[in-house]
Amino acid sequence: MPDDSKTGVPAALRSVARGAGAQVLSLGIVRVLGFVTTFLLTQSLGPTLYGIYSFGKTLSSIAATITNLGTDQSIVRFVPHYGGDQTAQNRVFGLATLTSFVGSLVVGAILFVAAPLINEYTLQQSLLVPVLRLFAFTLAFNTLIGCISNVFRALELPGYQVVSGNIARQTFRLFTVGVVVAIGATLVGILVAAIVAWLLAFLFAVWLFFTRTDFRPSLSGSRPSLSRFYNYSIPLTVSDVGSLLLNQIDILMVGTFLAGRAVGIYNLSTVLSQVLQIPATGLNTIYPSIASRMYSNGELEDLRMLYKQVTRWSFTMVALPAVGLFLFSSEVLAIFGEGFSGGSGVLSLFIIAQVAGSLSGPAGYTLIMTDHQYLVMIDRWSAGIANVVLNYIFITRYGLIGAAFATVIVMSAVSIVRIIELWYTEGLFPLSLRYLKPTAAGVACGLALLLWKTISPFTGVGLIIVGAIIGTVVFVSVLLVLGIEPDDREFFSDITSRIR
Repeated sequence: MPDDSKTGVPAALRSVARGAGAQVLSLGIVRVLGFVTTFLLTQSLGPTLYGIYSFGKTLSSIAATITNLGTDQSIVRFVPHYGGDQTAQNRVFGLATLTSFVGSLVVGAILFVAAPLINEYTLQQSLLVPVLRLFAFTLAFNTLIGCISNVFRALELPGYQVVSGNIARQTFRLFTVGVVVAIGATLVGILVAAIVAWLLAFLFAVWLFFTRTDFRPSLSGSRPSLSRFYNYSIPLTVSDVGSLLLNQIDILMVGTFLAGRAVGIYNLSTVLSQVLQIPATGLNTIYPSIASRMYSNGELEDLRMLYKQVTRWSFTMVALPAVGLFLFSSEVLAIFGEGFSGGSGVLSLFIIAQVAGSLSGPAGYTLIMTDHQYLVMIDRWSAGIANVVLNYIFITRYGLIGAAFATVIVMSAVSIVRIIELWYTEGLFPLSLRYLKPTAAGVACGLALLLWKTISPFTGVGLIIVGAIIGTVVFVSVLLVLGIEPDDREFFSDITSRIR
């Protein structure tokens, strides 16, 4: 790798590594809090009521994505671009917050009014109506917290980003849900607790924003112009809708064609598979703002090297947990209740989809930060429509497992297409022979875990814990034997130092 005097890549990689270290630790905390909350929900509600809750939460997430008109990504794009111009940066944040707030009021009102109609055409469960109406009240808090956390992201402050956007929300959610579950509250009571958690998280994020930054939302100034700001953000909204068709429409279709119990099983499998997104999310914390700066400065060779390295790191960090979760899928699901253990096939397919997605790395962010947002929009809509069609065909023919199979096909196709697009538009290609080392380590880990599963005297949690230790030792040992690249050694040293 070139030295620092010739390229900004080493410094950029260190920034990404440090951001990933803070983010991986933070996301680990978030996932633990989330799993404890999910455990409380599944144990107190059971598969059917948890399915109603999950269905409402999914619709709320879709609504939240629409409300901000893509302005969260505009913050990440324009705040670094206008570095040194405080007035322009304040204008970016002001436009984003105003758009998000107005959008949340409009979309929330629509969701509130349309709740009975949505229930009639989907789950046909009377409890879904109050669930949707209560979730509608969280939209404003959700979108405004997103704006604040993306300011920290644009400033390359990953710790504050995760604390304001995830840790605070999950902490307050666990506390409020834990209290109402302890006193025996119903599903509606749990939703009221969730609203209180959102409010507390919002107030905390606002306090953190005003005490840790000099930003003040404003509409003064002329840069960026309204046309430039919304020409960038609105296509991303259209793109995000396509992404929703790709990532969340399957849960809605499961709720439409199958029972509420199936939604609960399917959603839990989705939540568990999202553990594999932690490495990519960590690496992507600072990557977009660095990629934007490199592209704006014409440092295309540096961007190529950065993208290639970050993608390989992402794949390497996904391989180990993917193998373990794949082989122990039934045992992990059983922790949340016997009613969920039937989703092992669904979870296994989701794991395959996550691994396939890791092969393209931060391709979507790279396309957006290199001004190919319209291409990303076309990708997401094409994949989203394909996902709807395949889900309809496979769910009606094969049931719950069909939805997961459709997701694997579409996500794998998206990964391949994005690799091709980046190669064609910017000359970026992530794959190389260096991927053979983590692949070999993953295979060795899988064989060791299969042997352990066969001879283990333990079952359940004991089997999983000892298996995790064995798998980690084997995976790391194989990587050490095959040889760790110098830049990889520096990367993992940075992450370790951050976690310590």
